[in-house]
Amino acid sequence: MIDYDEHIDDEMKVMNEGGSSTKKGAKQIIQLKDPINSLDLRKSICISGDTSIAACLQLMKEERIGCLLIIENKKLVGIFTERDIIRRIVGKNLSHEDIDVQDYMTREPDTLMADAPLAFALNYMVVGGYRHVPIVDEDNRPEACLSIKDIVKHIGNHYFSEIANLPPTPKNPGWATVDGG
Repeated sequence: MIDYDEHIDDEMKVMNEGGSSTKKGAKQIIQLKDPINSLDLRKSICISGDTSIAACLQLMKEERIGCLLIIENKKLVGIFTERDIIRRIVGKNLSHEDIDVQDYMTREPDTLMADAPLAFALNYMVVGGYRHVPIVDEDNRPEACLSIKDIVKHIGNHYFSEIANLPPTPKNPGWATVDGG
């Protein structure tokens, strides 16, 4: 089993040696060390590679989710996300009934196990540009799919009182401009 705490401690040392520091100190570090399985994740929605794009779109809409995990023999082989739809399908005049998801999914996505810390998931998301990371077991069988929304919700719950007690309008609204919005 991987010692995630040791990896995070090493990374924090490097970060601090470089002059970077955290504003909240230990409270923030503990938050990043929280394992993924401490979040309230819903079960992943898994489909086979021969599922039509039309069926995928309908399922994503019904379940109100941004990705589906593609499995073969109960093992993860790919992920199909909203981004795949936009980049690979939209505007190509394809019949969604006649094409399979396996031709448009992202193959062999980066994955994590449930005991990995949130810091690892955030690293995958930032470095890889992902919004979803599949959570798998030792045999590469999907258990859940972590989304950036899950992480934001977790952090928001952790800092609920600080967030809930903010004034309705910031004192310095200069950061909110019309341009670039």
